[in-house]
Amino acid sequence: MQNAETILGIIEKKSISDKQYKFDRLYRNLFNPDFYLGAYGKIYAKEGNMTKGTDNETIDGFGMKKVNEVIELMKNEQYHFKPVRRVNIPKKDGSKRPLGIPSFYDKVVQEISRSILEAIYEPRFSKSSHGFRPKRSCHTALKQIKREWTGVKWVIEGDIKGFFDNIDHDILLGILNEQIHDGRFLELIKRMLKAGFMEDWVFHKTYSGTPQGGIISPILANIYLNKLDEFVEQLLIPKYETNKKKRKMNSAYNKVNRQMVELKKEINALDILDKSREQLIQQYKALNLERRNLKVSDEMDEEFIRVKYVRYADDFVIGVIGSKELTEQIKNEVAEFLQDKLKLTLSPEKTLITNFKDPVKFLGYEMYIQDSNTYLVKRKNGRISRAVNGIPRLMVSKEAIPKKLEKFMKDGKAVHRKELTNLDIAEIISIYAAEVRGLYNYYRMADNVANQMNKFKHYHRTSLAKTLAVKMRMSVAQVRQKYEVDGTIGIIIKREPPKRDLIYKYYNDGFSKNDYVENSNHQDDFLPNTSKYSGRNGIVKRLLAEKCEICGTDDKNKNYEVHHIRKLKDLKKKYKDKKPPYWVEMMVARNRKTLVLCEECHDKLHSNKL
Repeated sequence: MQNAETILGIIEKKSISDKQYKFDRLYRNLFNPDFYLGAYGKIYAKEGNMTKGTDNETIDGFGMKKVNEVIELMKNEQYHFKPVRRVNIPKKDGSKRPLGIPSFYDKVVQEISRSILEAIYEPRFSKSSHGFRPKRSCHTALKQIKREWTGVKWVIEGDIKGFFDNIDHDILLGILNEQIHDGRFLELIKRMLKAGFMEDWVFHKTYSGTPQGGIISPILANIYLNKLDEFVEQLLIPKYETNKKKRKMNSAYNKVNRQMVELKKEINALDILDKSREQLIQQYKALNLERRNLKVSDEMDEEFIRVKYVRYADDFVIGVIGSKELTEQIKNEVAEFLQDKLKLTLSPEKTLITNFKDPVKFLGYEMYIQDSNTYLVKRKNGRISRAVNGIPRLMVSKEAIPKKLEKFMKDGKAVHRKELTNLDIAEIISIYAAEVRGLYNYYRMADNVANQMNKFKHYHRTSLAKTLAVKMRMSVAQVRQKYEVDGTIGIIIKREPPKRDLIYKYYNDGFSKNDYVENSNHQDDFLPNTSKYSGRNGIVKRLLAEKCEICGTDDKNKNYEVHHIRKLKDLKKKYKDKKPPYWVEMMVARNRKTLVLCEECHDKLHSNKL
């Protein structure tokens, strides 16, 4: 059989070359073991795979025997998804967020189905859709706004009420049926959607929504909302946008401009020693200042209308160059489409129409149009012009930094974090460094990123020093003196040559604005993604080698399984004060969380007889 990568490449190329092509015979790909190995290789490293689903199984023990059992069920069309185990995770505001934990083998089947759907739909998705897509992110969505939304007057902040819980199954299956003519594959998707969930060991049916915690949920959501993208881009925008390429000139600007032209002629006609010439020059300068405070084009030009659109998952914004009345009309038409065609509701409290001179919140940023008649720059041709007139600005939202500081602030002062004091010093420093680096990376496109991040860093680094002080029972000053590496808090762990010393240090590289985003310029000639499962990774190759990494047997008639652990450091702590078994020494020495074992050795390991 062909490998998964080749098959997905063929599907994707067909989707690119023929937008009307109907895909059939997709279900048979679930008989191909290479799809299961590719899916396993992609998801095996996630810690959540060691959490039991409702079938009481985890990733531990994965092997070709289990794969073949699933394939046999697929061939007989007898594979049924287990109900998702639902647990409620506390949120900062005191409420709880439901989290779904699927069975591991359901995750594998979902990953295979997701890869097939991605190959079909990714080339057909809108360039304005950025959520949960390859090579796209919050940053590409924000970059599109900054690049394309110059001059926008009004913004619709779209908020779909309970989107992921309210996706209509029949509508979703109908949308899939437009491109997929394979009854068995669609039935498999239907079983995923209808699997239900278990909460406190009570089964609940699912009548709407995508699988909770499901790998396939994001792409199903994008397929569903692609209908909204098509409605806005293929119907709304052509309906309201005018063909006029430019706004008409501002009459007041034109009047002043004509006066300046005539005045300049008079000045040039006078002798350089003429006393009246200086008076005319002063008049010219006054007119120039007056002109600088006027718009070149008429912002109220009713014949110039533009509609912009960007979506990230279920959050979307629509920008309008036009009247507020037109913006209200567009909002109502979007709400009507969502209700009638997708059975979704816009939240009336959160779906707002905002003048773009006021801040609009989107993806954790605040955006607004800046008009400035005083901020001038000198162009390459020597002319002076306004630098930021009508250009969108991105800012760190006012709530973002204070919210992040809540974790380690009390009464306006940084405090230590008790939950980290039992960790090693290197771990504590690494956690703090990752936090500040991650926050900066997210807000690096903001104009005020340096100011806001320096404020965050001041309290964050103090909290780190206090956490280490509590752990080591010393003062903050002593911590700063003892744990200093390259001008910041850090630690160097010495190792015997030829091994290099390990250096752990707090972030100290500055917070310059950086709005470069890879692949932010979407191209119409979509190139196929040829690395869905880009070759077999190490764990898959080790499994297919059919050799036990403990006893060394390579009998091809035996069954081989992969032993998984959640965290390597947990093993190290467990055997910190006593001699570990040979298999533990092997995992620690190799720095791996997996071992390929024959079935006999795996059974012995779990019964503490290995």
